[in-house]
Amino acid sequence: MRKRWLIFIVTMAAAVALTAAEPALAQCPMCKQAVESSADPEAISRGLNLAVLVLLIPPVALFAGIFGIFYRYRDFHGNKED
Repeated sequence: MRKRWLIFIVTMAAAVALTAAEPALAQCPMCKQAVESSADPEAISRGLNLAVLVLLIPPVALFAGIFGIFYRYRDFHGNKED
């Protein structure tokens, strides 16, 4: 019973991820077109690369923070071996 539930959850998560990913595929050609049509493509591409790095910082920080909390309190219930 538990294995069926896990398979159901994984299948539903995959379906949601695939459904939500479709709009994201449209962004790459738009960025490429903006860079190609600009007067200074090098400056625009550097700006876009910096924007991607800036937008990447919050999710990475959240993941690292949550992982750190889980790692620190991994033996919270007293299952620590001496």
